[in-house]
Formats: sequence, C-alpha cells, structure tokens
Amino acid sequence: MGATTDRRRTIDWASAEVQDGDVTVELSGKNSKGWRERFDTVLRLLGPSGGGWGEVKLAKGSIRVKSLQPQAEEDLRHFLESLVVQVNAELPDELGEDEGDDEDGAESPDRGAILDAEMTATLRSFAEPRG
Repeated sequence: MGATTDRRRTIDWASAEVQDGDVTVELSGKNSKGWRERFDTVLRLLGPSGGGWGEVKLAKGSIRVKSLQPQAEEDLRHFLESLVVQVNAELPDELGEDEGDDEDGAESPDRGAILDAEMTATLRSFAEPRG
C-alpha cells in the first residue's frame, strides 16, 4: 500500500507560456491513456468556459488553452486546478506510460507579445513551492 501522492498529476505553473494568447502549461507525473481519457470526460462535463478562453486540451504532458483573454488568468487557474484535482480523485492509482501525442505548433509571436508576456508572468506566479 504505497502512497499515491507521487502518482498524482499537478500543474507546473512555473512552466506556463502564453504565445499569441494561447497557453501551454506542463503537468507533472505520467501521461497515461486512462488519465487522459478521464481528463477529456471531465472537461466535457464541465463544459465551455464563460468566455475568458477558448478550447482546452491535453497534449503530451501539458495542457493547452486557446485564446486566453487578459484578466482571465485567475479564472483559468481555478478551472484547470479543479479539472486536474477531479481527475486525480477519480484515478488515484493511475500510473501509466508516457504516450506520444506530439503537437508542436511553433507560431510567430507577432500579435500581442506584451499581453502574452504579462499573462505568462501572472500564470507563473501561481507556482507554489511544494514541499
């Protein structure tokens, strides 16, 4: 009966990047098929955002969010943290292998680079030392 805390996935807010309003934030832990399927199910149950951001999806160890609006960072944090906590609660013993779901979309930051930098800084400020 080992502890499951090392198997839980958490959001690494220090890794947050915003480029052209799109957010990528890394997840700690293993990316298993079961965890990913449950993430998608819980995401569908929660429904679309209240307008502060667009599509949310899981992609190879990270969460990607389209079109984050300025001043919506706190709401997004709450939404994503709630989502991850719910999935962890439903699959506490899930420990799988990393799966290739590679989607690199390098885009030129020609629009809103200052807003992107500000939103990145806000999201990274959510990083808390875990001890």
